[in-house]
Amino acid sequence: MKRYYQSSVQYRDDLITHDERFLEPFLLLIDRYVQKPTRVLDLGCGTGLSTRLLNARGYDAIGLDLSPLFLTVEKQENPDTNLLAGNALQLPFADETFDAVTGFEFVEHVTDVPALLREIVRVLKIRGFVILHSPNLLSPYLPAFDLIRLLLGKEGRPVFAETAPQACAWLFKNLMHSLRKKFSLRPHFIYREPDLSERQIGGDADSVYVANPMDLSRYLRSIGCAIDQVSHAMSLKNKILVALTPHFAPYIGLVAHKRSSAPKQQ
Repeated sequence: MKRYYQSSVQYRDDLITHDERFLEPFLLLIDRYVQKPTRVLDLGCGTGLSTRLLNARGYDAIGLDLSPLFLTVEKQENPDTNLLAGNALQLPFADETFDAVTGFEFVEHVTDVPALLREIVRVLKIRGFVILHSPNLLSPYLPAFDLIRLLLGKEGRPVFAETAPQACAWLFKNLMHSLRKKFSLRPHFIYREPDLSERQIGGDADSVYVANPMDLSRYLRSIGCAIDQVSHAMSLKNKILVALTPHFAPYIGLVAHKRSSAPKQQ
């Protein structure tokens, strides 16, 4: 994974196509909880656009990404943006440094999510916020929507639901996993083999963690955090799903705040 992200020009070029509108749900979620000016660590920042936009909104943000290649364009065009290449599983910061730690479409690309969450809580100040915005890859709604599109003659989701049988299999798997997790008392992180063939860039083909808010919220509680919300939506349809079934909604909008000074080891 590290080698792929540090060398894939095609992936970098796809990230460059993302604009402020693409990041709007993430930025609005941060604005709702995090005061300005405060120190924000923007994990998995990709090209660094999200970090620059956070600074423009009045935060003192620093972006960190595993890939120096992804950061090249922003460093050349906007050298004042504070960007750092590094591993989120070994953050180069002292304990209780940041008022908020954020990640947009990032956690699903992490190979050891508990280690990531422990590092996030370690560098977070007391009462500081963790904000993670990502697709809920365990949501039954995603394959259901894909199946409907396929039955209407439209395209499904590459890798996950390119055909109706694939969408049905994904739907069944997500329903079973979601129900088990709903009634479980402990997190159980599910990982998948990423597709790094570059046949499909984006669309979570390269994801390794089957991201869902139940794992994330339960683990964060176990290491000293309180959960403020677990899902997020912009459209009316998704807002209804969030209101009715927040843990199964299509998008994770996890917000938690740190209550204790030292995360427990799991």
